[in-house]
Amino acid sequence: NSAAFFSSVPRQEVKESANNANEAAHAAESKSQILKAERRQLNEENTSKSAKRKELNRRKILAEELMRIFATNDECFNIALRELNVNKTNEYRQFYLDSLQSFGNVLSEDDEHILAQVGLSSANTISILGRFSESGFSDPQAFSKKYRKMATLLENEVKLQSTLEQLRKDRELKIEELKVEEPLLKVMESEQTRERDEKMSSLGKQVVSAKELLPSLNKSKKNGYADELDRLEKELSATLSQMVELSQPKTAGEDLHYQRNKVNQAKAAVSKLDDGISRLKTDLIEEVEWPMPRHEFQSVTENIMSIATSVAPALAKFITHRHDDFDKYRQMEMQTDLTKPHEWYPHARLDKRKIIFHAGPTNSGKTYEALQRLKKAEKGMYLAPLRLLAAETYESLTAEGIYTDLITGQEHREVPFSTHRSSTVELADIEEDYDVVVIDEIQMLGDEFRGFAWTRALLGVRCKEIHVCGGAEAIDIVKKICRMCGDDFELHTYKRFSDLHVLDNSLADSPTAKGGYQHVQPGDCIVAFSRNDIFAIKREIESSTHFKCCVIYGSLPPDIRAEQARRFNDPNSEYEILVASDAIGMGLNLSIKRIVFNSVFKNNGERTVQLDHSSVKQIAGRAGRRNSPYPNGEVTCRDPDDMAHLKKCMGTEIRPVKKAGLIPTAGHIALFNHHLEEYGSSEKEMELHETLRKFSEMATLKGDFFLCRKKSMEVVSSWLKDIDMTVVEKFTLCMSPVNESCMKSRNVLLRYVETYTKGKTPGLHYSMRPRPAKSFNHLADLCSVHHQLELFLWLQSKLPSNAVEVMRAVTLKESTTDMINKGLYNAEYLSLTHDYVSKDVRVKKLWASERKDE
Repeated sequence: NSAAFFSSVPRQEVKESANNANEAAHAAESKSQILKAERRQLNEENTSKSAKRKELNRRKILAEELMRIFATNDECFNIALRELNVNKTNEYRQFYLDSLQSFGNVLSEDDEHILAQVGLSSANTISILGRFSESGFSDPQAFSKKYRKMATLLENEVKLQSTLEQLRKDRELKIEELKVEEPLLKVMESEQTRERDEKMSSLGKQVVSAKELLPSLNKSKKNGYADELDRLEKELSATLSQMVELSQPKTAGEDLHYQRNKVNQAKAAVSKLDDGISRLKTDLIEEVEWPMPRHEFQSVTENIMSIATSVAPALAKFITHRHDDFDKYRQMEMQTDLTKPHEWYPHARLDKRKIIFHAGPTNSGKTYEALQRLKKAEKGMYLAPLRLLAAETYESLTAEGIYTDLITGQEHREVPFSTHRSSTVELADIEEDYDVVVIDEIQMLGDEFRGFAWTRALLGVRCKEIHVCGGAEAIDIVKKICRMCGDDFELHTYKRFSDLHVLDNSLADSPTAKGGYQHVQPGDCIVAFSRNDIFAIKREIESSTHFKCCVIYGSLPPDIRAEQARRFNDPNSEYEILVASDAIGMGLNLSIKRIVFNSVFKNNGERTVQLDHSSVKQIAGRAGRRNSPYPNGEVTCRDPDDMAHLKKCMGTEIRPVKKAGLIPTAGHIALFNHHLEEYGSSEKEMELHETLRKFSEMATLKGDFFLCRKKSMEVVSSWLKDIDMTVVEKFTLCMSPVNESCMKSRNVLLRYVETYTKGKTPGLHYSMRPRPAKSFNHLADLCSVHHQLELFLWLQSKLPSNAVEVMRAVTLKESTTDMINKGLYNAEYLSLTHDYVSKDVRVKKLWASERKDE
């Protein structure tokens, strides 16, 4: 049947059926292969994606660890700052730290568009992170932990080394102190022993003499010598008691006890420092489990610094793009850049100037030579540290027929057709051209309160020949400023005309001895550092000797100081002794034979300090003056304990002035205030005291400069916060001669500006009327009134209102001067209860206790 069936089917159909079956099999096989290829491709893609995810994750971990190191390494921050070309401030550090995490995300990205925005490519980031991994961070998190721990341990080691070095220096200082104090203690103990032996010897002689007399008196007892015998026996008994007392161990006197305490305290300090040094050495040699070898850490650190340098341009670009406030802050900071103060005076830079430095000590003729050149100039200017000197030079030039203006804060004398100008250095004219300018006491440019005035004058005066006079300690800083300005520098040195000797003996026998000033001589100047001390010493001298005294101290008005100096210098005057403060250290020409320091301690407004060698030499240098009755000078102390410090200071070279003072201009502050308000995005106007404080924080200065008057300007500007005035006007008022520690001075300023801003005429307050002095406190009040009147006149010159009030103020000022002069003349009748010796002992004990606490 089958055969019959197949024989009945056409052959063609059988072939077709077989072909169809073969084609179906081929198609199924082809489809199977396609499916396998697709599955294989999909697997490959998944593997590639997984590898890419792993790589991206690894890059992310590497980038995170790199940024973590960047955040903790200060040198990486410095590299970024250099690339940004900005200064190291807390604000920039915050910008830097805020950007690191996001920048790490960018480094781990694979998006070329994002990377291109900061100047990178995928190849760059792969190379950077590859270098980081090869540095040892193949296991980033584990190795980074070890690296940071190693960095911390090394930092602690450096701190320990630094502390150890400081302790060693402190120990050396204490050892040096002991080298001075121990011999002094031995001398004092030896002196006490010698005095005791001398007394014992004297008493022994008295005993021998008495014993020799006793037998003869006993025989003559019946002849009326009984009373004499009793007296002699009592004297003998008293003498023997004194000898027994002297032979017993006795508590040392106050001075010796004080000296022993000083030596014992120094020894205790050395012992304490030795213990501290020993402990630190133990800590340093203690076994520490270091996470890695030092050389490996150093190698890794070098690679990280190299990476930081490579990514710095991209990081800097990222920081500027990320923070909208960055450019605002940078603009604001540009206003605080004080690194090029010579560029503030472009007119002075037009000519190449010649700076001639006359360097020498007091009484060397340096200023005289400069003034001789000034007198020959067709147009000249003299800049003085004090009004007194400005007035003296004005009178000298006028006496020689030179038409001269006198310009000070309180006085303007303008002469028609004048060719010369004498002024205080704060009022230096930097607008006019001069042939010769003399700047006196140039070392004052290092003064923390007034130094800016000397720096401004030196940088800004328009003159081809500038003579600066002062101590040799300012030579280096003036040379640097000359180089900065491109000026020529010429140095003339001077030696003191006469000798200055430090005497061997003090006036008093001991620190507590009174009456030491009975030994004063004509031409003596007693230097004390408080008004009460000055008047107590004046009273003692005038009551115990036939001499009369002049007085000079800081709060006395300048014209009264000049009058007192004139009386003292006048050989026909009855005033032969001067009692003064350190106000004599500069400016006044005085005929002094001998300087006597009442004490070498003073209060600097904050605490008790011992005079440094610069102050001692400045004051002592006033003794001895050419063309005076006393060409040679002498210097000594009242207290014998101060003699060692005096000799040490006189034998020490004055330290060079290393920095010159600067103060921002009104333009600086105005621009800075504008940018500060923009940066803060605050609708409220920034107060000047806040602006000044922020300016001080951000100000950038080179190592040769510092900011002056920061504290006083902030204080005065805070007083003016509620006054409706511009920032520039308020800034000008901050430069006023106001005493920020005196409420009366503050009230004068505020009353004036409040009245002025309301459109009214500022007048003199009733409290500014002088009253005759009946006590030394009243005399101090008169000096305060004089200062208030001068402040009022200064305000009138800056904010003029009424000529009548100006004349009233001038008249009251003259009356005040007369009353002060009368008070000084009748000082012996003014009430005073003050013991300058006891006060000096207290001051020294206070200073010693403060030193001990330190």
